[in-house]
Amino acid sequence: MKEENLKLVVAETFYSIQGEGRTMGVPAVFLRLGGCNLLCKSEHWVCDTIEVWQNGKAKPFEDILSIDMINVLRKGAHLVITGGEPMVHQLKVEQYLKWFYKSYSFMPYIEVETNGTIMPTSFMIRVVNIFNVSPKLESSGETKQRRYKPEVLKAINEKCFCIFKIVISNENDLQEVIKDYFHLVDEKKIYLMPAGSSQEELNKTRLMVATMCVEYCLHYSERLHVIIWNLKTGV
Repeated sequence: MKEENLKLVVAETFYSIQGEGRTMGVPAVFLRLGGCNLLCKSEHWVCDTIEVWQNGKAKPFEDILSIDMINVLRKGAHLVITGGEPMVHQLKVEQYLKWFYKSYSFMPYIEVETNGTIMPTSFMIRVVNIFNVSPKLESSGETKQRRYKPEVLKAINEKCFCIFKIVISNENDLQEVIKDYFHLVDEKKIYLMPAGSSQEELNKTRLMVATMCVEYCLHYSERLHVIIWNLKTGV
């Protein structure tokens, strides 16, 4: 492969802890890719990373992660590939992961954070340890035709180790989850997460969402990065 093709559109990288979902609290190296196939913005909900992923730049594979990051991955930290929507780059991500294994002689535990609108390739299904799928609801401001892909969600549910981590801002969101997702994916994989990109906003939705999880026997996900660091990014 030509050297100029060995690049990936990267918005930021940082080492922290996973703040959400099944692996919450695990040390993690975040690889945030640029670009997204959705643009979520409404009176209820705004993408909290848009200012970061819109500024992605193509970086050579060898410059993406520092030696310190590689070392913590060797020790067991997870590699969280996120965005934006990282699956718009999945063919390049495949190339990068193959290059990573060839260069460092190990494959880290890999998480992919996705909106569930793009079908993963057989390679991604094989090497990704967990897909953290966050389908967008009507409150995201996106049309259902663009944000809701039942065939993709069903395939990920059946073929991949995954969770479905859905942001909840009001009662209507819960009813939409019941209507559109309970019949489509395993309810045991559904995590409800309160909407809020700041501690103040989380305080308004947390109790409501926790109560919903108790009532419907669903998993609850916190947002540790917001609780700990509030509005700060890159942590």
